[in-house]
Amino acid sequence: MLNNYLKIYWLGNLVFLLNIILILFLISYQFMHFAKFPIREIKVVGQYQHLDEDQVSMISDRFVKGNFFSLDLYSTKEAFTKLPWIRNVSLKRVWPDRLEVFVEEHQVIGRWGAIALVNENGEIFHGASDEDLPLFFGPEGTENYIALEYKKMQSILDKKQLKIAQVSLSSRYTWDIRTTNNMKIILSKDNVEESLSRFIAQYDNILASVKRIGSADLRYPNGFAIKKSTEPIQKIDSGERPLI
Repeated sequence: MLNNYLKIYWLGNLVFLLNIILILFLISYQFMHFAKFPIREIKVVGQYQHLDEDQVSMISDRFVKGNFFSLDLYSTKEAFTKLPWIRNVSLKRVWPDRLEVFVEEHQVIGRWGAIALVNENGEIFHGASDEDLPLFFGPEGTENYIALEYKKMQSILDKKQLKIAQVSLSSRYTWDIRTTNNMKIILSKDNVEESLSRFIAQYDNILASVKRIGSADLRYPNGFAIKKSTEPIQKIDSGERPLI
């Protein structure tokens, strides 16, 4: 009989405790969802150039629903991420009424044909830019590879103040580079940096000879072939055929 009494006693305490927990949960829910605590300020943090007040206001009106506690951070983050120039976003509530938005913008380095832009990570994004950017062409899925190689090639060409205007990668991974001074450079898929560096090392000597370079075929293992603008090819160094 004593055991039955103890069971009833502990059962009663358990029911009482559960009721307290339920009441506290309901109070907390009511407090967080129906108390005011509005989000009064959205502060954008980070280095950005293409995010403006109108876009922030639009997201605030459409997606920032609820109060400080009930705000859906996921849908708000998704809204910011869908903006053309935004690469990454993180959100943070700051008591009592502020939402901080940490943004990372795409850092553009080129155009993927006429349809999109390419960032420094080789990712395609659909933004608008009036910058004078190099054009990238290549097989689908090579965006990252082209962006990486472009940065290496441009670093080498910078030694002679040459700027790339267009990079084309064929299905056989042959490079066709056009510079802003209308010079064409052809490279095989192998030893790109080595071949380009060898050409740049001889660039001044070549100019002294041909005055203006129309094209440079660097697909030779030990040299290259130079064509002067509007004139026949002038072979330099190697007598071997190019590596295709």
